[in-house]
Amino acid sequence: MKKLVSVLAVVASVGMFASASAHAAETCAQKEAALQKEIRIAQQFGNTYKVASLKKALAEVKAHCTNASVLADAQKKVTKLEKKVAEKREDVAEVQADLREAKAKGDAKKIAKYQKKLVEKQADLREVQQELSAARADLASLK
Repeated sequence: MKKLVSVLAVVASVGMFASASAHAAETCAQKEAALQKEIRIAQQFGNTYKVASLKKALAEVKAHCTNASVLADAQKKVTKLEKKVAEKREDVAEVQADLREAKAKGDAKKIAKYQKKLVEKQADLREVQQELSAARADLASLK
């Protein structure tokens, strides 16, 4: 039983790593190479269902992937993240306004609440800004 759990844990971790590497692939050739690597790993573990789905994904990449489509997808990702950053900035501004209002009223309970909320919103904003920076770098490397 322990051996089965260990094998399943290895398969799951390999699958997550392989999926991450396929997701991070930038060009069509890199996507194909990542999928072929995943297929070999799935074959080693005898995962026929995963092999079948990966072969289907590989066929889709070969049929539809172009450098222009990869570039367009990267641009869409940057645009989406730019909108998300703007939304997160609005969230931070709203919480800052609520905090100022609570401070003006001298409500210690609300001040603490909004300070905590502000820290969370700022962390969310930094996370999305980092994603945006990475997406912009990916886009720049494709041009």
